[in-house]
Amino acid sequence: MSVPRKLPTDSGSEWLAGAMWDHVEGCLEPLSEIQETELEIILRVDIPCVKRKEDISVKLTEDSATIEAEMEKVIQYEKWGTFQRQARFFRYSKTFLLPSKIDPEFSKARFKNKVLELRLPKKERHFTVNVD
Repeated sequence: MSVPRKLPTDSGSEWLAGAMWDHVEGCLEPLSEIQETELEIILRVDIPCVKRKEDISVKLTEDSATIEAEMEKVIQYEKWGTFQRQARFFRYSKTFLLPSKIDPEFSKARFKNKVLELRLPKKERHFTVNVD
């Protein structure tokens, strides 16, 4: 399950309203960054408390990437916010809408130092042709 997020509307009347956690499902949204180059999209996801690559699931489509990971230990807060008195988190989940279409078949993933890095080659590549 991915944490639901609302994006600002064109009118600007709505702030980023979705929570970065779901205490009912025990799910946190990981910190991430997306970098786009001419040939690929590089997605880096910070997933502390994940120890093994076997605990990570990556699902790709041409225009999205879904990351889910199980934590090695439960993160628990006894006093969480004004209304919530206890929250337990044991996994990460996030779906990314990608800025360009990718070719999932040739994508690569690497997990090192608690950071998951995905290299997603773009589906449409543009080439310059010299005219003689």
